[in-house]
Amino acid sequence: FRANQDMAERVMDSNALERERGITILAKNTAIRYNGVKINVIDTPGHADFGGEVERVLNMCDGVLLLVDSVEGPMPQTRFVTKKALALNKKVVVVVNKIDRPAARPEWVVDSTFELFMDLGASDEQCDFPVVYASGVNGIAGMSPDGLADDLQPLFDTIVREVAPPAVAFEQPLQLLVTNIDYDEHKGRIAIGRVSAGTITKGAQLAIRSSLEPGKVRPGKVNELFVYDNFSRVGVDEVQAGDICAVTGIQDIGIGETLCSKESPVALPTIKVEEPTVSMTFKVNTSPFAGKEGKYVTSRNIRDRLD
Repeated sequence: FRANQDMAERVMDSNALERERGITILAKNTAIRYNGVKINVIDTPGHADFGGEVERVLNMCDGVLLLVDSVEGPMPQTRFVTKKALALNKKVVVVVNKIDRPAARPEWVVDSTFELFMDLGASDEQCDFPVVYASGVNGIAGMSPDGLADDLQPLFDTIVREVAPPAVAFEQPLQLLVTNIDYDEHKGRIAIGRVSAGTITKGAQLAIRSSLEPGKVRPGKVNELFVYDNFSRVGVDEVQAGDICAVTGIQDIGIGETLCSKESPVALPTIKVEEPTVSMTFKVNTSPFAGKEGKYVTSRNIRDRLD
């Protein structure tokens, strides 16, 4: 942060409802620079109710920071998002947060996290996860509960050491899978995604394709191009493979579509999000007024009404 910059609490929770409830609902991007390395950070919700946000952005990341409370351990909602990350073979770094709490029990938390990984069918390599102990509110971290540094340097060192850089093709034609959509009242729809191959440039004429519509190609143009840096969007002229960027100028763009070069319009596989499941139980009406009013009063009409 600059010396005169306003530092709000929960800076990533920019949505009004998120600030009110103290939870993360929408995935949001930022980036930091540490020892010459740019680290893109995606803040995602941890609850299964918002799991679609996590599933969409997992293809943009190379590793996962799994935050676990130092007292409560892995929560039930942690199971869903962790399962998705393990299935995609993402490197998981476990961060035992709030280690400064008086009732902290880090050994039990790490053991419980290990059991969660085993229950989810993690491989031996995935179960051998690195652990960082931290206090987010105090901005400190360490490799042991009793050996905390004065800053978050141990956490950043672990990220750089454990998470491999993105596997991308710099020399190949452009491919960018749109993973998220933002909106600006002046710029309109903003497509967000990571450049998987090639380079995207400001003002470029592109082809837009979807793997769900193999024979359909439509043109598009990049009006403005942004990258994320220190909690803000920064305008740039080009973005190379491996970086996450935001693109404006394509008002009909949708999640799962691919921005690709006009010379080689090859679509990437679209994003598959697990469909929500609703469970309902229909029981016999035991009310004393059952069957005395209404058009349909018997159970044989339920399926017709649902259809």
